[in-house]
Amino acid sequence: MTLKYALKQAYQALPFKQPVFTLLRFLHPPERIYKHLHFKGIIRVNISSRESFRMRHLGYLIENELFWRGLEGWEKVSAALWITLSREARTIIDVGANTGVYTLMARSVNATAKIVSLEPVERIFRMLEDNLRLNGYTVHALQAAASSSDGTAFIYEPPDAHVLSVSLNKDFNTWDPTLRPVPVPTRTLDSIAEESQWPRVDLVKIDTETHEPEVLDGMRMILLRDRPTLLIEILNDTVAQRVEALVNGLGYLYFNIDEVAPPRQVEQLSRSGHYNFLICLPTVAQRLGLKHAIKA
Repeated sequence: MTLKYALKQAYQALPFKQPVFTLLRFLHPPERIYKHLHFKGIIRVNISSRESFRMRHLGYLIENELFWRGLEGWEKVSAALWITLSREARTIIDVGANTGVYTLMARSVNATAKIVSLEPVERIFRMLEDNLRLNGYTVHALQAAASSSDGTAFIYEPPDAHVLSVSLNKDFNTWDPTLRPVPVPTRTLDSIAEESQWPRVDLVKIDTETHEPEVLDGMRMILLRDRPTLLIEILNDTVAQRVEALVNGLGYLYFNIDEVAPPRQVEQLSRSGHYNFLICLPTVAQRLGLKHAIKA
């Protein structure tokens, strides 16, 4: 047994970590310290003085950030935009929901919207379902990957670790030798919308680790009909060019999000300043108070 393993086991066995850390939180320890101070338990994430949701913290990164820093600690600007947009949306789709942070935010501020969440990795999907049960939230949760066709595909994931970044694209994470292909069902958002007979889709978050163009290709009907607002991850310039080709001509504006300053309008999509872009119509940008110039 290595010393590192022994220390890890001893740390996990320590009692009362959550109440002790709750008190310590008032001292605002820096990230270099609190990133090592994790625990297992139920946490509450506040959105406003009247709005909040609960999550099961299993010692992983996102929940730990939310415990120590709240919504200031995880995709701060993206979360604020999503919350504002969710308040008015009638139909919301969360693609690549993971354990459900964006889904939970949307339901917490909008009790009547139709919300659909897709998460393909089975063990992560079970965590999503658990978080929905903790809050008593009704959401249409699907264990599936959004893509360009209905069927089956392989997702490349590690065998047992908690995962934040998995993809249907084989070339993603080629540096990780533990990745294995796991078959998962795929759905197009168009087919889901047609089955559900939605009159329109207002808001979509897409976080699929370079598979975003395929997701958009599978929602062409929604894009043409509804022009939904998109909060979309863009990790490289190739994905950016493919995404831009799919939304070109629909009247969208592009805003690069660096999670620090207000979103900055750009003429073309590129690798994001952090992870995400906001793609929206000028009327939406105006409601959000974003400085923008309408494209010629």
